[in-house]
Amino acid sequence: MEKIVPHNNEAEQAVLGSVFVDQGTIKTLVDKLVRDDFHQYRHKVIFSAMVELFQSGVEIDYTTLTNILDTKDLLKDAGGIDYILGLINAVPSIVNLHNYINIVKDKSVTRRIQDACRKIIEDGFIADDAIDFVDQSEKLIFDIAKERRTTDFVTISEVAEEVITKTENTKENFGRITGLDTGFDELNRYTLGLQPSELTIIAARPSMGKSAFALNIATNVAKMASKPYVAFFSLEMGSDQLVSRMLSSESRIHGVKIRTGTLSNTEWQQLNLAQESLSKLNIMFDDAGTVKITEVRQKCRKLVQEKKLDLVIIDYLQLLSGSNPTVNRVQEVSEISRVLKEIARELKIPVIALSQLSRGVERRDDKIPVMADLRDSGSIEQDADIILFLYRDEYYNPKETKRPDQVDIIISKNRQGATKPDGFRLSFNKQCSYFGNIETEYDSPIDDLD
Repeated sequence: MEKIVPHNNEAEQAVLGSVFVDQGTIKTLVDKLVRDDFHQYRHKVIFSAMVELFQSGVEIDYTTLTNILDTKDLLKDAGGIDYILGLINAVPSIVNLHNYINIVKDKSVTRRIQDACRKIIEDGFIADDAIDFVDQSEKLIFDIAKERRTTDFVTISEVAEEVITKTENTKENFGRITGLDTGFDELNRYTLGLQPSELTIIAARPSMGKSAFALNIATNVAKMASKPYVAFFSLEMGSDQLVSRMLSSESRIHGVKIRTGTLSNTEWQQLNLAQESLSKLNIMFDDAGTVKITEVRQKCRKLVQEKKLDLVIIDYLQLLSGSNPTVNRVQEVSEISRVLKEIARELKIPVIALSQLSRGVERRDDKIPVMADLRDSGSIEQDADIILFLYRDEYYNPKETKRPDQVDIIISKNRQGATKPDGFRLSFNKQCSYFGNIETEYDSPIDDLD
């Protein structure tokens, strides 16, 4: 059986004929379609002539269209005068123009995917790096798929109505989070939980507890009633080390005791209960030495397709590498932060990435971090929706500190809400890698808004 190239001749005719019914439709066609979206060569020729007339400010009718085609010696290629005259009869209803456009566009996308698949097969014969080959192949398909349907501008009235509806829902939900529950009350108050499509950066100098903080967030999110799926990419520690920390946090048993096995009978019971509790959570670890950001994106896409991804955590950003090994480190980190933001937006999930800070912090009298301390690239600051800094006064002032066993969480950037430059505090049991809320009266985040 002969295979037919995907196309819809009637839809293509209806799209072109609509211009003769309503001159205004050419503006829509120019915005939504290109020459190669048409399969029939004669339709490509007619559409190109229509676009040229439109761009020249000439009204399109049978006479002007056939004239420009005849001048270019393309009238025969366009099917002749009779074919052009017959296009108006191919328009069942101008009301359905957008549907006709989508049919033409969908067939065009299908053809482009077929061409892309043929290219992938050819490239596969000469590919040296399988990971790069898979990433480029995926990108080729995804870029085409994103164009499968065109979208229109929306009016301010439509958007305003949506905003009012959200505001009403928020009022009814006052005090409740709308995203994933971090388990930390004050952080939830400022962010309303971890939101889809947002990139959160958690940055600190070594020994501030950022890995432990990320593990605590992963555990708290996974404990939600909806049983979210959390993917934890660890580039620094093995999964056994991570789970050991989680067991210590969950059981409140000193991490050294778990590593050495010197536990009392009561502690063994606590540890078994912690294991039972954690085993019910949908937390997945990748400690396979994934170093390329493209690999992270591939794995996340696969999990989304399996409906097994609600949050991504990466520990930590500076251990990732970009797709091009020849660029300098600043350009590489810029690519990494951009792709992390793309992952969040494309997959509509929150992404948390841990980040190191530059050593410049250690050379200052004031050790409290600021955004300029983000290591390797200012693009991290630009791409992130939320930037959190962890600061332990006890680490720098072990004898004089007034905040033992506490960590300051500084919200330096919050694209959708208020910042907290002076930070809020969480209790931190370093031996158990456990963060907890501190019962303190705080002002409303609304008071901090500019």
